[in-house]
Amino acid sequence: MGGILDSLNINQTLVAQVFNFVILLIFLRIVVYPHIVRVLDERQNYIENSVTAAEEERKQAEDLRQQYLAEMQKSKDEARDIIQKASKAGEEQAREIIEAAKAESNRIKESALEDINREKEKAVAELREQVATLSILVASKIVSEKITADIQRGMIDEFIKEAGDLPC
Repeated sequence: MGGILDSLNINQTLVAQVFNFVILLIFLRIVVYPHIVRVLDERQNYIENSVTAAEEERKQAEDLRQQYLAEMQKSKDEARDIIQKASKAGEEQAREIIEAAKAESNRIKESALEDINREKEKAVAELREQVATLSILVASKIVSEKITADIQRGMIDEFIKEAGDLPC
């Protein structure tokens, strides 16, 4: 074989290196390559699992975010309802207070009118009494004769009747 290689002008070291390279390739293909493929497959599965887990966590985070937003909106709605109820209750209470004040005002006004009417009647009665007394004095001075109690009483009643017809 050395002669063939010499005649072709091929270096024997080169042939030995090619032969060693082919044996190395066969060895790598049988022994190392399956391990490298397995490691690469494991790495690819790890990356895929990580991406899937990250996507799942992102979805969960988005779901939680949506839940929090819904709860916040619900809390805002509840707060708005509470404020509206309190406002309505305040308005109702104010209306009741105003109505009570108006009722009290009307009661006081009616009471004052009743007091005025009573005082007016009392003043008219006193006035009639004084007028009757003065009438008797005037009549007794005018009439020098003695007036009996019946005549006097009749004159008083007539005077009161006439005075009652007068506007006060």
